[in-house]
Amino acid sequence: MISDELITKNLLASNERIDDLNYKGMVLIQSGDSFRFGTDSVLLSGFVRASKNDHIIDLGAGSGVLSVLIHARTHCKVTAVEVDKLQCGRLVRSAELNGISEYLDIVNADYIKNTDSLGRGRYSCAVCNPPYFRTDCGPVSNRAGATHEECADIYSIARAASDLIKFGGKLFLCFPSQRLAEAICALKQADLEVKRLRPVCSTPSKPPYLCLIEAKKGAKPGIIFDTNLIICDENGEYTAETRRIYHIDGEN
Repeated sequence: MISDELITKNLLASNERIDDLNYKGMVLIQSGDSFRFGTDSVLLSGFVRASKNDHIIDLGAGSGVLSVLIHARTHCKVTAVEVDKLQCGRLVRSAELNGISEYLDIVNADYIKNTDSLGRGRYSCAVCNPPYFRTDCGPVSNRAGATHEECADIYSIARAASDLIKFGGKLFLCFPSQRLAEAICALKQADLEVKRLRPVCSTPSKPPYLCLIEAKKGAKPGIIFDTNLIICDENGEYTAETRRIYHIDGEN
């Protein structure tokens, strides 16, 4: 738990808040002025398969929810790369609050343009919750970099991830189901073969809106489809699996 003396007037900037992640006492500093994490990031964090011996790079880390949750669950080292300087500052403070600064290497950079300095082939895994929308799809706000492919499309993301992970390394990402074919094509072009795929549905009666994807560098073709992940039942209540991923009933 975060002690009261740490919650000082100097800890949070204007419009910032501390959110409880409901897992091992982990918290996250977020701002109403920047993109805040949603359901997809939490689902992706639970989809990642890693161990304490892995070194994961979080591509476009944002507020750092993936970095914090993945480290808390696996105890692995994480390099969090984010182009937004303010978001990086929040993640630095979140890491300090959580007492995990020694395990999180936070880098303020554009991972698309800086694969050499970040270290080609350095990482065993990469994780990314990428922008979902093309720039010609929907209104573009001041948070467009997090939602629209202004600076990075799925092809450039796949290339960067492939450059940064080792041969045999894995990339974990989520992507809209209606753009799944595009994602598979982009990954294949970057020598990343999709090996595991899990569709996500909001309720049992609705089609998948999202896919959780695990791709492996240099692997042979062959995809394993996990069962659909259903977020809510027909009554609008979280399913048992969603409650487990969100740690609603306690840590696991």
